[in-house]
Amino acid sequence: MQRSDRRLAAWLGGFVLFALLLPSAGIAQNYSRIELMQASTGLGDGQPLLFGIRIEPRPGWKTYWRAPGESGLPPVFTFRVHDNMDVPEIKWPAPKRLMLQGLESYGYDGPVIFPFHVQPRDTTRPIQIEVQADYAVCMDICVPEQAVLKLLLQPGPSGPAAQGDALLAALARVPVQQTEDSFVRIETVITGRNDKQVFLQVQASSASGFKKPDLFADGAAELLFGAPDIDYSSGRQQAVFRLLLVQLDPGQPINGQTITLTLVDGDFAIEKQVKLADPVRTE
Repeated sequence: MQRSDRRLAAWLGGFVLFALLLPSAGIAQNYSRIELMQASTGLGDGQPLLFGIRIEPRPGWKTYWRAPGESGLPPVFTFRVHDNMDVPEIKWPAPKRLMLQGLESYGYDGPVIFPFHVQPRDTTRPIQIEVQADYAVCMDICVPEQAVLKLLLQPGPSGPAAQGDALLAALARVPVQQTEDSFVRIETVITGRNDKQVFLQVQASSASGFKKPDLFADGAAELLFGAPDIDYSSGRQQAVFRLLLVQLDPGQPINGQTITLTLVDGDFAIEKQVKLADPVRTE
């Protein structure tokens, strides 16, 4: 069996594993704690307000990023009530590469906060939020969790809340969009093919030199990307990342699909959206 076939079998097996290990009546629930957080004590004068959803799995357990990898399920946050505001956009802190039962996943191996901003429409009316969180926590098994979180923020002066520092720290861990001024940059992206496999090759640069980088690719449900092999040059200021690419649906073309690349190095992370082209033949 080729490596790509093994990865496809592992990926499918991961979801079979998840399905088989859903909790039954004999398995305890509540393998995590979850709360809705706020950075301000009142609506203030109409500036955007910072909130967040904090998930804390039990010690040794983990939860997932928006793209879970070969196993697990991504969190889903459904805003059932959002009075006096638009539906918020959840921000995703940069993930780690984790292993479960020999399968590679992307997520968080401790407490994580998913921040989001709210723009009040009318500062004389309260903001009411009700969000349903559906997510999974995993160790040797995976357990689905669900919670409904509510918060009411009244009009009035906007002072700092006790959770504000934690929310700001979580926001700092969210990847920023790459710009012309980014000191870490994704330069070129090609899709290649040889006799054995299809791969994604990404050239990137860091003005201060790469330390311990990682690269994640997501956005196309029928494409699965492996952990990168990395080659450095120019005193680690240049790096080439090579990721195995598996087509879960071989009939779906690669050309024209848009993915998000998330480049993480220590506490810093950037994102860049790219459109894939047909694989280029290489040696």
